[in-house]
Amino acid sequence: MIPGIDSRRGRMLVVALALAACGGGSGTTTGSGGAAVTGSGGAGAEGGSAAPGTGGGTATGGHASGGGTAPGTGGKGGMAGGTASGGHASGGGTGSPASGGHASGGVAGGTASGGHASGGTTPGTGGKGGGGAPGSGGTSGTATGPTVAGCPILPANHVFNTPIDGLPVDPHSSNYLTTIGAHNLHLDLGQSTDIGMADTYYGIPYNVVHGATQAWGPVYFRSADPDVAWDPRPESDCVDMSSGAARTQVSPCSSSAAPNPVFPIPAMPLVEGGIDTDPSQPYGDHHILLLDADACVLSELYHAYPHAGGGWDIFGSAMFDLRSTKLRPDGWTSADAAGFPIMPLLLRADEATAGPINHALRFTIQSSKIRNAAIWPARHYTTNGTTSTNLPPMGQLFRLKASYQIPANFNAQARAILQAMKTYGMYIADGGSDMYVTGEPSAAWMDDTFSQVQSVGSSQFEAVDITAIMQRAGFDPDSAAVPAP
Repeated sequence: MIPGIDSRRGRMLVVALALAACGGGSGTTTGSGGAAVTGSGGAGAEGGSAAPGTGGGTATGGHASGGGTAPGTGGKGGMAGGTASGGHASGGGTGSPASGGHASGGVAGGTASGGHASGGTTPGTGGKGGGGAPGSGGTSGTATGPTVAGCPILPANHVFNTPIDGLPVDPHSSNYLTTIGAHNLHLDLGQSTDIGMADTYYGIPYNVVHGATQAWGPVYFRSADPDVAWDPRPESDCVDMSSGAARTQVSPCSSSAAPNPVFPIPAMPLVEGGIDTDPSQPYGDHHILLLDADACVLSELYHAYPHAGGGWDIFGSAMFDLRSTKLRPDGWTSADAAGFPIMPLLLRADEATAGPINHALRFTIQSSKIRNAAIWPARHYTTNGTTSTNLPPMGQLFRLKASYQIPANFNAQARAILQAMKTYGMYIADGGSDMYVTGEPSAAWMDDTFSQVQSVGSSQFEAVDITAIMQRAGFDPDSAAVPAP
């Protein structure tokens, strides 16, 4: 986003429509089983068992994927044993973590001081759900982050994949919520998969591609819309045709460094809002998200329209190494105004159905309500607001309050979404409609998911003080990695 230009969201026209049944292709997700061990506890082996350690930091913890249960108890894949201090049992079964441990997802063990159980019960009882309250320490421990098409959706220690429910409340929280106003959550996604019906194709889809074998087509940094008049290339990434099979990333994607930019765009890609052939290219986001399963690189294109001579006209592009915590250069936008990747923060239907959702989400508020500033991990901001500290900065993190009780009669998708908002939170990623939470279009979204999630009001949220992470030893402002507390 260029300062002074409105928030690149053409989504205002769907304010009154997104309750409709609509949506697109859905990604697949995988859980993580096994137990993490720390300190002297030894590393878990694939398919084996992991014994709890006796201390140490999370960075040294091993992980047994699909391993056994607690020591002395055999188990099937995906069950986890106990964790030692700072360890993490992800997706697993029974066992009792010691001080500082973290059990997340599936059927988890109990926690002692400093631990956290999200979705667990007491040791040995089994069961899923919202049991387990955080201990006195909060969010230590690491996990295996989400994956799609065999690629990690950012590393496990990325802030988007880190529980934040133990962080303090931002001292400006009440002012921020007053600025946002009283609004219920709104799911900016739908059930229609017909990309030819823009009026009902809600949400941001993504494409899984194979860049090693797929043809890479040309893109042109241009638009017929006179309102899109800045130069996007100084803050864009691309691959130039001249690099051949090496597919070398060029940043910035200047006309001199990359005279012939290309991307692995399918012949009929899933595009936000559908493929629009209007030659006037009316203002709208029209994102194309490309997850290259061969390289585990995410490319996100903004304002994408078919080019008259073949290829695509775009007005911005950003590339993300999904195995890296590196942030974009400070001040650079992306296909999102905050400089974030979009896809890792999307609600995905398969993931919500299977539960839990082990990552943060993205949402929008009106751009005039966003302060002319950004807070880590955001890299960019819009300038349609003011510098008042009553306005939340771009990238501000919010979470559902711990006091909010997720109704037991909500369906699995709604419970998973709301629990993610408690455990991982949601970031202001762009300007748009207030409290709009973005997801993919998918026929797998349940009807009740909309009414249940959208029954929750903004008064149930609080701003999170992310500086609690920024003040830790080893913090790097150019990285999204979360240092151990």
